[in-house]
Amino acid sequence: MSSVKLLLPPEVLEELDLPYEGVRDVSAVTLAIEGISVAANLATLATLQPQVGALVAAIRNWRLRDPRPSVTLTVKGPGLDMKLDLPRNVSRAQLLDQLRPLFDDDGGS
Repeated sequence: MSSVKLLLPPEVLEELDLPYEGVRDVSAVTLAIEGISVAANLATLATLQPQVGALVAAIRNWRLRDPRPSVTLTVKGPGLDMKLDLPRNVSRAQLLDQLRPLFDDDGGS
């Protein structure tokens, strides 16, 4: 099971309200939004998968409030290296589609 280290704006993590789970696996995927103050949380992909809709909604809500024209969400991990442009009006469907590789059957590895 892979872990996910979320480096996202504090308000995104607060809205998501992930439960804490200890992580035993050393393989990790990192989601980070560049160029902002971030807060970190650690969860497993299995923990995050049922909440992916809430994660997408929290990121979209934050982007709607953020005045910059664009920011970049970086996703890195075993077998993953993605940079996603997040315009202010990014849709939930776009985010879900772009993050789909994280939640494929192989857990993104």
